[in-house]
Parts: sequence; C-alpha cells; structure tokens
Amino acid sequence: MRFFSRTSQIKFLTSLILTLLIIALVASTLGCISLNTDKDNSNYNQDMKKEPPTPEANITFITTGSSFSPIITVTGNPEIKWVFGDGSTSNSASPTVKFGSKETRVNTLVVTPWSAVTKINIGYDGSDGGVTPGPNTIENLEQQNVIAVSGLENVAPYLQVWASSYNPITELDFSNFTALHTIECYYCTSLNTITLHNVPSLKRLCLECCNLSYLDISEAPSLEDLRAAVQQSPTYTINWGNTGANIWHVCIRDNPHMTGTLPYNQLPLLEDFFTWNSNQSGTLHLTSTNLKSVLSSDNNYTAANLSGCFPAGREGTVNMYNNNLISLDISNNPGLINLNVSQNSLNQTEVDKILQTMDSYNTENGYLDITGNAEPSSKGAAHANNLTARGWKVRSSDQFVKKLIRTSSFLDIELLKNILGSILSN
Repeated sequence: MRFFSRTSQIKFLTSLILTLLIIALVASTLGCISLNTDKDNSNYNQDMKKEPPTPEANITFITTGSSFSPIITVTGNPEIKWVFGDGSTSNSASPTVKFGSKETRVNTLVVTPWSAVTKINIGYDGSDGGVTPGPNTIENLEQQNVIAVSGLENVAPYLQVWASSYNPITELDFSNFTALHTIECYYCTSLNTITLHNVPSLKRLCLECCNLSYLDISEAPSLEDLRAAVQQSPTYTINWGNTGANIWHVCIRDNPHMTGTLPYNQLPLLEDFFTWNSNQSGTLHLTSTNLKSVLSSDNNYTAANLSGCFPAGREGTVNMYNNNLISLDISNNPGLINLNVSQNSLNQTEVDKILQTMDSYNTENGYLDITGNAEPSSKGAAHANNLTARGWKVRSSDQFVKKLIRTSSFLDIELLKNILGSILSN
C-alpha cells in the first residue's frame, strides 16, 4: 500500500508540474499577444495624432487683387478671425491687407458665433437706386476682386445684406438665407449663376449688368424691387412663380434675347415698369393704380391696356414708341401727362381716340407724341389744338409733309427739308 501511495504521489506531482508549465506557457503567450496589441494601439494613436484636425467652418474669399479690404457688420461682441492669403491675420470687422502684388489668394473668415453676422460687403457704390430702406444702409466700398466665395451657408439664417457690386464673381448661392433682405450685385459681369432658394425676406434684388441666362425668383415672395437689366448672356429667362404681390419696381430693360412675358396680373402695387428693348410681345395689360412710369419702347407689343392706372394728380409717363401697337386703351387716366406712342401701327380711328381721350382730362402742360402712325382726322386735329392751347406739346403725324414733298420741285424739296430739320431740332 505504501508503494501505491508513493507512486500516486509521484504521478500527482508530475501532473501538477506539467499543468503549471502549461499555464506558464499560455500566460506567457497571452502576455506577448497583449504586449503586441498595446504596442499596435500605441502606434495607431500616434498616427491619429499626426492627422490634421477637422478644419474650423469658415467663409472663403478667393481674390486676385493686390489688396483686400472687406467689411462685415456684426452685432454684439463676437470673436472675429481673418486669415489672409499672405498668412497675416486680423480680428477686425473691416480689415485691410496689402499683398504687394496681384495674384490668386485664399482668404478665410471665422466669426464666433456666426449668428452675429448681419452684412457682408465686398463692393458697393449706391448705383441703380441704392438700397432699401435707405442710401446709408451699406458703406461705399470699391470692389475687392473676389472671383469666388464658399462657406456662406454658415451665415444663411442670419445675414441680412449682401453687397458684391463690380466684383468678377461667377456664382452665388443664397439657399435658405431666411433673413436676407438686400442683394447688391450691380455690374457683376461674370456672374452667371445665382440661387435664391427659400429667401422669404428678400426685398431688393439688384442684378443689373450681369451674365445670367436664368433667374428664378419664385421663392422670393416678399420681393419689392427687381433690377435685372442688361444681361450679357445670349439667352435670358425669368421664372416668376407666384412672386409679384409686393413688387413696386421692375427693370428688365435692354434684354433683346429675353424669352417669356411678364406676369402682369401679379403686380398690383407696381409703380415703375422698365422693359424697353426686352423682346416683349402680345398685349401689355397693367392693372396697378400706383403706376408712375411705363417705359416699354422698342418691343413688339401689338396692344396695350392701361385703363385706370394713372389717377388724377399722378403726372404719369408712358413711353411705348417703336412697337407694333394697333390699339391703345388709356381711358380713365387723368394723371397721364406724358405719352409717347410714336412709330407704331395705330390707324386714324385709334389716333383720334387717343387725342380725344387726352383732351377730355382737361389737364395742362403735358407731352403727346403720335408721329409715325396714321394722320388724325379733322376731329382729331381739333382735340390736338385744344391740348396745345392748354400748354401741351403735341407731335402728330408727318404725313402732310410727305404730301408736300411729293408735289414740289427738287429745289422746293431741299428747302422743305431744311425748314423741317430746323423745326424738328427745336
């Protein structure tokens, strides 16, 4: 029995030693794995630390000039940080940096908080009527040679005024600029794209002398003042949507390549309607009783209905010369005292009606030009005489001069031409 017990003890000790060795081996192996893992994690963390941090949100202005002097307007006491293309910095709302040479540079702006920014001005001189509500809303500033801007979405809910007149900027996106009421982009001749998605507060939009082929104002329901004349693009279309209820000024003049007609029935508060040389045709029918000026010459209108648009005392003006008018309704317009419908296709009945209607208002010291249409009858001439007697300057048909020339000798014709030239020059 003692022998068996001794053998069992030996076996037990042998098994115990083997077990301990296995445990030690496993522990050593696991320790190696753990050590290697820690080493790998350490290297991974070091690599992460070497990666550049996520850049701070900013607005970037790319310029090409030898200097940069933007102006931003802020409320409260925000932190302002400019980093300019030469590496210099500023915390001013109206910094000036002189680079010394003209080249393309990237300039960034960070304002903390962004909600403090109400205006951004990189060019403005008050051209084309100035801003709403007054001429002192934006500081005069020479254009800053900005060709591109990014990051404006940072101030989308807060910006109220944007001014970039004369800058060679090509694209602007004002999507969801819910507080923006004024955009000044006068003479931005390189501007070919502007996005106006969800701009419920926009009142003044100045895009005179740009390069737009398409302008969408359908999401600007508060728009009051539209200035979008003289686009350089070979095509030009405006999408109005339902916009127009608050508009008092429309200027789309000198766009002979324009397609589409204006939504006349959407402009109940219209005062100024400037559409000369804009490829407009059909019937011009305005209904606003606030009208002061209708300047729509050099188009292809065949009819115009302006009845009731010029109440007494208005001193209104209508210039629709050089169209294709065959009818004109100016009834109930005692406030119309300047009318030029020369060089149209109005027959004698229409000419007589115009003279009779203008005479019926019994107003004084006005101006009426109906040359280049049919010759008035004796009744029409009598109304013209009545107007002249009240101080009106009336220019009627010149058909009678042509008749005199046809029945005169060559010398008489030359004499008549000289006399006529002298009269018309006065």
